[in-house]
Amino acid sequence: MAQLLLVGANARTRELFGQAARERGDDVEVAMTGDDALLRCELADFDLVLCEEALLDMGALDVVDELGRAGAARPVVVLSDDGAAERAVEAMRLGARDYVRRPQEAVDARGLLARMLASAPSTAASAPAHASAPREPFAGIIGDSAAMRELQRLVSTVAETDSTVLVTGETGTGKDLVGRAIHAASRRRDRAFSAVNAAAIPETLLESELFGHRRGSFTGAVANKKGLFEQAHRGTVFLDEVAEMPLMMQAKLLRFLQTGEIQPVGAESTRYVDVRLVAATNKNLEREVEVGRFREDLYYRLAVIPVHIPPLRERREDIVRLTDYFLEKYARAAGKPVRGVSPEARRLLDRHDWPGNVRELENAIERGVALCRGPEITPTELTLGVRAGRPVSAIEPRIASLECVERNHILHTLEHVGWNRKRAAEILEISTTTLWRRLKEFGVEGPVVDGRRA
Repeated sequence: MAQLLLVGANARTRELFGQAARERGDDVEVAMTGDDALLRCELADFDLVLCEEALLDMGALDVVDELGRAGAARPVVVLSDDGAAERAVEAMRLGARDYVRRPQEAVDARGLLARMLASAPSTAASAPAHASAPREPFAGIIGDSAAMRELQRLVSTVAETDSTVLVTGETGTGKDLVGRAIHAASRRRDRAFSAVNAAAIPETLLESELFGHRRGSFTGAVANKKGLFEQAHRGTVFLDEVAEMPLMMQAKLLRFLQTGEIQPVGAESTRYVDVRLVAATNKNLEREVEVGRFREDLYYRLAVIPVHIPPLRERREDIVRLTDYFLEKYARAAGKPVRGVSPEARRLLDRHDWPGNVRELENAIERGVALCRGPEITPTELTLGVRAGRPVSAIEPRIASLECVERNHILHTLEHVGWNRKRAAEILEISTTTLWRRLKEFGVEGPVVDGRRA
């Protein structure tokens, strides 16, 4: 049985949550003002505080701030009329558990209550104010560091809105996971989620891929085709590497964000589609704007809610959990009895700078499991920044060979363009044949996408 505190004077809100709580067997107290709520929180422990945004004497954010200053471990959910993204971000910064639209129906109140209490720490267990996050991954986002807990809270909050999100972070930090997590936690979760890498599609085909085309509009257009935005109607589109879009396509994307209308290539009319856009980039878009490679007006349209993913080297406390997660994943997939990582290998993982971030760590553990012959991965099976087959010792300086530098540069370029080998060869200024030969010499195979090797 949970102890709930409902703060606010809206009769309909009290009725909905009161009914939902009684059905669950929970106890509910009501505070009409913010001062009353703060006093009640001093006298009793509540499993959840549901606070209307506008109170008779103060705002909900003031209540959240005061509870945080008092060191209270009460999870607070702010109930808003409009779910404005700016106030949602501020509420989360102050320590709110969530910021959601006020439910209008009983079923929505029941769902919100069940979701919030399932994730709230139990006061009966005397959980500390800064208790660790649950061990289960949050929509695929793994990490117990303060930075990752903040990211998880922010994702949970912005998912309740339909605002455009701009996800930034270095290559390999998991920007696509954040995009999927936002969709999975949103009201659009039962609709389509479409992902596209702008850098992996030739400029001549990008417009057709996003907006569709009509038969005969260009050579090879033998039939009408729906673009990704139309396919994801009422769903979410994740647009990766948005900084790589040519200026002409940036203008068309801006028009879509302003009007919600698409015009397929070769079509004479437009049509409206309801799509939530999550864009991502590993570049500094403000700098791209300064040098004229990215439209300033589009930047502000995309960055309504900015979400930044810190690199792995800035949250080293997550390395252990990530390592264990990937170890279990690949050991189970390979059917191998690999149960852990040796202390020496753990030290190497902790000392590494991780320029490839979480993706590099995942690849290292996958290789380690594949090469491991015993119950633990040892330094012999790890390949961290050096030529494959030659492990870094715990005391040896990590000075990469020329071959290693070339290999890492090629792999970084391929990852940057989504393993589009033709595009990578152009950037590297080598032929595709030379690129294929070097990958073969390095023993590198592309990732498997839709059942095919990239």
